Amino acid sequence: MSLGADRQKDIELVRRAVLDHLKVHPRVADQGHAPDAEMLQALADTLPQLSAFGTKSFAAVRAILDWDHQLPSQFYLLRVLASYDDRDRERVEAVVEDRDEEIGETNLYPEFDLPDYGEIDASESYVAVLRAGTARVEDFRFLSHWRKQVGGTIADLAIKTVTRHPNYQKAAASRRTDGLGGAVVIGWAPPCLANTENWAVEIWLLTEFDGHTGKARVFMVDPERKEVTREYETDVQLA
Repeated sequence: MSLGADRQKDIELVRRAVLDHLKVHPRVADQGHAPDAEMLQALADTLPQLSAFGTKSFAAVRAILDWDHQLPSQFYLLRVLASYDDRDRERVEAVVEDRDEEIGETNLYPEFDLPDYGEIDASESYVAVLRAGTARVEDFRFLSHWRKQVGGTIADLAIKTVTRHPNYQKAAASRRTDGLGGAVVIGWAPPCLANTENWAVEIWLLTEFDGHTGKARVFMVDPERKEVTREYETDVQLA
């Protein structure tokens, strides 16, 4: 992860993107939830301190308050699109502008559905799921396309670390179905999702599966500290 001055610069870029340049989806504004100065501050404060992976740093950050395609909305999505360089920034800006145009062309009546700002890939992409009209985060996700690119040496280290962990061994031993396989490396996870200061490797152990749905035990492994820093259970569904 970026360190020292670079890390603080990344954190400040994210905060400024929310405080000074937040794009608000028309359907959020239509429902009277366009954030005022107090709400902008609350949104900036509720976000984790985000900084770039490895030796990278953020060149630019876009923040968008998006809607959930429900009227009235139950949730809003605070999207953070962080770019490592000007080329990625320009690409993100072009896609956002195209989406703006698409939204503008179809925004005829306030009860009509409109496109959102999803599936805009940046160097690092984050989504905070918020209860509508509040700064309360219900879920936080890291979605960037490169997260699965965990090097072989680091992946092997993470597997060795997790399989030695007592809770992993307990979960593996408690499975009542054969053929569920062993530990699977899912990808990189940012520090805020791994409860550690470093980027971690996310590993799943399938504990139940009926061919369509099941459950998995998730382990976050800090490869620098060589320890499991967080674990929880998640639902699994066949795509």
